[in-house]
Amino acid sequence: MVQMAIIIVIIISLVAGFYAIVLLGGLRKKYEIEYLNSFFYYQILYFLFGLYGILGNLAVQQILLKFDIQESIIGAIALFFPFFGVPFIIAAWYLLIKLSSELVGKKLHQYIAIGYFIITTAAFFIYGTFMQKMPEYDYHSFTKKVIVVFYFIDILVASYFSLIIFYNIYKEKLTSKRIYLIRFGILVLVLALLRAISMQFTYYHWIIGLYFLLLFFAGNLTIILLTKVYLTIYSSDYQIFSNDISDIYLKYGISNREKEIIQEICKGKTNQQIADDLFISLQTVKDHTYNIFRKVDVKNRVQLTKIFGR
Repeated sequence: MVQMAIIIVIIISLVAGFYAIVLLGGLRKKYEIEYLNSFFYYQILYFLFGLYGILGNLAVQQILLKFDIQESIIGAIALFFPFFGVPFIIAAWYLLIKLSSELVGKKLHQYIAIGYFIITTAAFFIYGTFMQKMPEYDYHSFTKKVIVVFYFIDILVASYFSLIIFYNIYKEKLTSKRIYLIRFGILVLVLALLRAISMQFTYYHWIIGLYFLLLFFAGNLTIILLTKVYLTIYSSDYQIFSNDISDIYLKYGISNREKEIIQEICKGKTNQQIADDLFISLQTVKDHTYNIFRKVDVKNRVQLTKIFGR
């Protein structure tokens, strides 16, 4: 009965996690917003860590238990799966940090990225060193320490994410986006806390362990559904989500010269004024303007300015 429940929960968790990736991939393809790329790859790496580091660990333990092997040795062997899955979660956490900056229209400072990878890489090698020297009788103690370190970093990253969102929320003029970002930040932090609590008490009852699996693989689905609803309602304002006007230029395949023309149009200049300022012929301006209208699928300058005029 217990094994059947475990199998069912694992299947549901994997299906939910895979569906979250597919759903996010669809949003990324449809809206072509920069932060959705980081969110998408974060979800993939997070899923891979769970698949390899968590489920791999459980699967090995279940297989080795069928043989006459000491429990401590089984645990030590099983711990290698989370160890080799650590690069996935390190990359996933970094993308979550990067995502926090992108959501508020900023670029992640390079010193933060460098510092993060120095610290996490050092922690990864320390983890490996302890595993090599770990005596058999320290297995349970070591496992508990690994779990504590894992959810401590998870909460720390989630706290940083929420702090960046809440600190910059006052700069967002649109009420709808402000509410969306607040909900996003709260959900990230709450999910991290729930994962930490369930991990801490996993050894007390197998049901708590199943809850943790479901929470790990399917928890982010709530944020993805929140994003889907928000983008669906405010799809006409897609340009608001872009962190940089270059993202919109890229979306429509605008050339460098066409960018200059667009910028001048958004300033309200006539074709002749644009030609004079850019030192090109009037006909060249007209040709570029025609190509821009065709690429963006607009009929006049007013419509063009609504898209590119910040």
